[in-house]
Amino acid sequence: MIGGGNRPGGGNRPIIGGGNNLVNRPGGGNNFVNINNRPGWGLGDGGRPGYGNWADHWNNRCVNSHHNGWYHGCWSGNWGNSWYVPMVAGATAWGLNALLPSWGYGYGYSYSNPYYVESAMPAYDYAQPIAVNTYDTPSADASGDSTSDQQAAAAAPAAESPQMTEAYRRFDQALAAFKKGDYANALQLDQQAIQKSPQDPVMHEVAALCMFATGDYTGAAAILNNLLAVAPGMDWTTMSGLYGDAEAYTTQLRALESRCRQERQDAAAAFVLAYHYLVIGNSDSAVNALNHVVSLKPGDLVAKKMLAALRPPAASTAEPAKPDQPADSPSPQAGPTTDLVGSWRAERNGDRFELSIDENSQFTWKATPKGKPTVTLTGTMAAAGDAILLQSKDQVTMAAQVKSGGADQFQFIAAGSPPDDKGIVFQRIKANG
Repeated sequence: MIGGGNRPGGGNRPIIGGGNNLVNRPGGGNNFVNINNRPGWGLGDGGRPGYGNWADHWNNRCVNSHHNGWYHGCWSGNWGNSWYVPMVAGATAWGLNALLPSWGYGYGYSYSNPYYVESAMPAYDYAQPIAVNTYDTPSADASGDSTSDQQAAAAAPAAESPQMTEAYRRFDQALAAFKKGDYANALQLDQQAIQKSPQDPVMHEVAALCMFATGDYTGAAAILNNLLAVAPGMDWTTMSGLYGDAEAYTTQLRALESRCRQERQDAAAAFVLAYHYLVIGNSDSAVNALNHVVSLKPGDLVAKKMLAALRPPAASTAEPAKPDQPADSPSPQAGPTTDLVGSWRAERNGDRFELSIDENSQFTWKATPKGKPTVTLTGTMAAAGDAILLQSKDQVTMAAQVKSGGADQFQFIAAGSPPDDKGIVFQRIKANG
């Protein structure tokens, strides 16, 4: 348990362990993070008031307000326990290396885009997931700073920036051209906007839609595979609003379905088809398309995770509740505990991590991924049960399951990590060490 409550705002030291496996919402209430439900963990709003679920969080935090006139929502619902939670826990809740641009935390293997050909897409490097901007940071977020070049590049640009003004001017022109059916011009304008605002996921999704409309399914798949590693797709209300004539979309979807029937080895087309089936809410057909993609491209980790997310969660294997123990029965022995205040160090696969936490629950996180610059973030740690939240103003919150290994050691597993991920093990840095 955490010594009696959640800091900041309380007078209790952040102590993990003791056998408690349920994290409570700050201020009271359960189901904040259920650590027995990896990789979803039930994490919906990152503990922030005003964000009822991850889809709302995405719309409010990661979709620029410039799009409010036409972007009405993203995928939500109809997912199993393993669906990812975009940006709430730092990146997709199943990880890959999407956290590397922001927290420097990887899961021991790298994302690989099976459809991306660099020479064919000069506007953006889709070899790695997009580092998505966050906007409209709630006042409940802890303050923090970032000292790495990566963080500065990923920070949300100022609204009055001339570059951003030009980016959205061109993007608006792209949307107007798209609605008229001038998809080639729309794509050109959209790519110009992306070059000026590369961390806007909506722009990338529109680029994929332009390619879908013109029958460039490989190009569309390359963008969507990258995008869906860190973001949900549009819902039908949003997408239908982009078309001047909904029949145009139907015609394009039928052309894609025809391509998939005639070219059964075209994994890119099947991946794009799965995406569109999810846009229109046809999850059963999406599962069929993703099954085919995975059979053709077993290395497509995004397709695999989407497929796992769409399947119903497995039946619970939890033991039935036991009757209350008699009053004179001995209580179960508590597990080890760890006082998190102090300095910590961990290493995995050449990646190095340092974490320091003071008595006011202020933290400094330093990560040096192998062969990459050091990422430094500061902010406030919230802790309860056997989980912690590292809340930084400059990056989205990282949530982690933590397991005590005694006074000087604890295991740290980022929220939504793959089921077989062992996380990293922090060791206390002693005064003489």
